[in-house]
Amino acid sequence: MKIRFDEKNNRPLAERLSIPQFRLPMILFMFTWPIAWFAFLIYGLGPIFFRAYGSISTWVIILISLLGNGAEMAVALIIFRREGYRLTLSSLRERINWRWPKGWKAWGAFLLVFLLAFSVAMLLGSTAENIAKVTSIPDWMPGHPLKEIDSLQAGYPDIKFEGNWLFFIIQNFVVVIIFNMFGEELYYRAALQPKMRGVFGNWDWVASGAGFALRHLYFWWRVPMLIPAGLGFAFIFGPVGSLPLSIISHWIGNMEPMMLYFGIRALFGLG
Repeated sequence: MKIRFDEKNNRPLAERLSIPQFRLPMILFMFTWPIAWFAFLIYGLGPIFFRAYGSISTWVIILISLLGNGAEMAVALIIFRREGYRLTLSSLRERINWRWPKGWKAWGAFLLVFLLAFSVAMLLGSTAENIAKVTSIPDWMPGHPLKEIDSLQAGYPDIKFEGNWLFFIIQNFVVVIIFNMFGEELYYRAALQPKMRGVFGNWDWVASGAGFALRHLYFWWRVPMLIPAGLGFAFIFGPVGSLPLSIISHWIGNMEPMMLYFGIRALFGLG
């Protein structure tokens, strides 16, 4: 299943740059250690704060996000250094596919895959509630699928939004864009996906996308809707060949533009 859209760089990234390949046990480890790390942060630290204060502070949730995604970013940078790259954009540009697609075929493939992945993920969104009904999800879990959140304030009950520039910047830019969107794409797409070709060949993007969805097993009720999303992000990075577009797709797919809009309104006291 050889799919390439860039006529100039029609060889896979792993072959063009002779990227050292992981064997299957290492690939499995690279997708499973984040599960254990996030599970420890969420289910190990979460109950401690819940028992102490009766709820989990938004700042604790932010800390968990920073520690979780921060570890993934750190490992990605270690991988690049071990391959001999300097940790600068000029050095890593080609290695991480930091470029835009070239030609209408590549852009058309991006739009088609993004719309398809986003649509299927939305259709599977209802499975989260169904899974939650037959499994045990802690009542204190932020974003609980069986609890209706009808406003931004309901999602962050301990935060005063109006005029709170510190929270607005940390949440929307540091946590979401830098650590979550960029961090996950840097680790799972840029660092790991090209190192999986030796095992999975032309299906490396499929394995990468499925692995990314399963990496969220600590939020098991979300895994079904994350499978098409993960496959979409992996395809956009691999065959389409653009990390910036996979980051943007991830940002849009997580509904972050809508959250940013409501965040701006709340920041200025507009409801």
